[in-house]
Amino acid sequence: MEKKKLSIELPKGGMSDLTKQVRNNPIIEPLADATEWQRFTHYLDEFKNVSEHGECVWLFKDVKREIERIKFESDAKLNIRQLVNAMLLAFIKEHRDELKNIRSG
Repeated sequence: MEKKKLSIELPKGGMSDLTKQVRNNPIIEPLADATEWQRFTHYLDEFKNVSEHGECVWLFKDVKREIERIKFESDAKLNIRQLVNAMLLAFIKEHRDELKNIRSG
């Protein structure tokens, strides 16, 4: 009996182009004078129904446990992807200027 090979044709631009096609709506930005917490909660709503996998980022075990703890203790039904994206984007938007001048060590 001959084994059949399963082959899936990838998009021409690779998987990253495929994930870009999944999200048709641009992220709506909060008001310019929003606090970091307001940005975070705004982005929580923005990322609520996003089903794309996006790019892979590795988290340290302790960081992931903290995020899982937040998820577990929250009253809202949040997923880890939603939490991490909202946290990171709120932090980046709030500290954009400082991040431009960041130095290691």
